[in-house]
Amino acid sequence: MRQSLSELYSTVRKAAVGRGAPHGIAEDLADAVCWLNSLSFDGVSCAVDCLAHWPSDTSAVRLLRDENGLILETENTDTAASALFAGPALGDLLQTTAVPDSGFSISIDVPLLALAAVAQTCARLKRRAWLMMHLQGQVVIADCNQETCQIITVTQQITITAPPATEVTLWPSQPDQSSGTIEYLINQEEFSRRRNRALTKGLEVCEGSLKQLEAWAALTLVAESDRSREKGAGAGLLDND
Repeated sequence: MRQSLSELYSTVRKAAVGRGAPHGIAEDLADAVCWLNSLSFDGVSCAVDCLAHWPSDTSAVRLLRDENGLILETENTDTAASALFAGPALGDLLQTTAVPDSGFSISIDVPLLALAAVAQTCARLKRRAWLMMHLQGQVVIADCNQETCQIITVTQQITITAPPATEVTLWPSQPDQSSGTIEYLINQEEFSRRRNRALTKGLEVCEGSLKQLEAWAALTLVAESDRSREKGAGAGLLDND
């Protein structure tokens, strides 16, 4: 099913609000989903996975300051943090240049959404950062800068411990890859090609996941009557929308 960037953005934002997310977080999620889908990743399904457990089964993160500077702390250390909180928080760490040279790791329920948040922060701030995560069954490093986000496969020869499937590691400088072979899943040219195609031809999205987002988005509508409200119409979070 094909959608324009603006159509998908609107649907994701409303779905997040319908699930109870604050408007700012809903907008961050919509930006991340559109970015992922523009690169042919299934950002729509990522949004469904993230919102399905919001808010009862998710763990928030807090940006705190200690003697070493700003740090991220997961409220429930036994669970992966919600990408709704962790993605923007990683962006805040980049913006404040608080990421340690040794890297910062955190477990996130939907790691792809964290990748989108980091890449968009780098583009906005005209900075560069590296993020390691699992993608399509492989450990990869995303090299994000102000123009592109190249995704490199991590071979077994590279002297980096493979993270758990939900863990991402953020670095402010390039990690050592001298002992491994570099293979690109997405190089600079492919990144630009996919982004340009999304702008001109729209986005191919998962129809089933999109319908779930539309159902949550409908919860933002004002019910016309008590009877329609009893049938599941929304609570009026976005009046006349």
